[in-house]
Amino acid sequence: MKQSVLIPVKSQDFEIYDFRKKNKFADLLKKHNESAESFAKLETLFRLHSHDVMEVLVFSGGECEFFCEGKTYSLRKGDVVVVPPYAVHKATVTNIDNYERTIIKVSGHLMRDFLSSSPSMKENIVYQKTQGSYVLHLDPKNFQDIISLLHEITYKIKNGEENYSFTLHYLLFQVLQDIFNPASSMPNLSQKDELDQRLVSILDYIESHLTEPDLSLDKVSNYFHLNKYYFSHYFKKNMNLPFYRYVSLKRLSFAVTMIKQNQISIETIALKCGFPDYSSFYRLFKKEYNLSPKNLQKEYNN
Repeated sequence: MKQSVLIPVKSQDFEIYDFRKKNKFADLLKKHNESAESFAKLETLFRLHSHDVMEVLVFSGGECEFFCEGKTYSLRKGDVVVVPPYAVHKATVTNIDNYERTIIKVSGHLMRDFLSSSPSMKENIVYQKTQGSYVLHLDPKNFQDIISLLHEITYKIKNGEENYSFTLHYLLFQVLQDIFNPASSMPNLSQKDELDQRLVSILDYIESHLTEPDLSLDKVSNYFHLNKYYFSHYFKKNMNLPFYRYVSLKRLSFAVTMIKQNQISIETIALKCGFPDYSSFYRLFKKEYNLSPKNLQKEYNN
């Protein structure tokens, strides 16, 4: 299996990547996005990875199976994938030439501003979470409205208006309002497998105990009264990666966020994220991201 990867978003607000045949602004968008060079390495998008920000994928065409936190979806035109921060996910695409989508990455800072400005958006996001799906299907009119708004954003960036952040933020705010409005969307029902409530409970348990150093396969399997060998096979079959890699990837994702904040030492971050010591943290970090924690900190600060 190819290694997973996290693509840190370096901008303070949002980034947008438009991959559509009719889009004329793709090259210009790369100038707007600070991390576009790494993002453009498409092979990294098609193996298990995570982000420390919310990612929204607006699917316009092609054939794509999307995996996110134990669930697999067959995407169709009009689908919007909402990937929460730190979620492990990947896309499996039959033909890259026909794969059309727009990907938006929204920083936690900007998302908090949006939610504080719109209590209804916050309520709608909570509602969508209760539906148990990472994919929403928009009705044709709302989908076209969102495409038009995204086109307007890319057009303004193309014309050098990226410095007018209020306008771009307002347009993005409208996009998210439309996506999370229950009246304009419904959960995608093309999920390949029925929701496994036991897996959901296991993932919730891991999430709530993630930073505890003693989180282990034995501990989780005992908690759910499962044989550890059966649990190991069950987890890998449903999550597409072994238990320990999943836990490590989630912990490393949290570490990336703390490294970017640059408020405490990297050694302290390693312990706060559940790693037993700095050396094991460093080894996993370097293997996963092909750079050291300190180099990531330098790149972000620069």
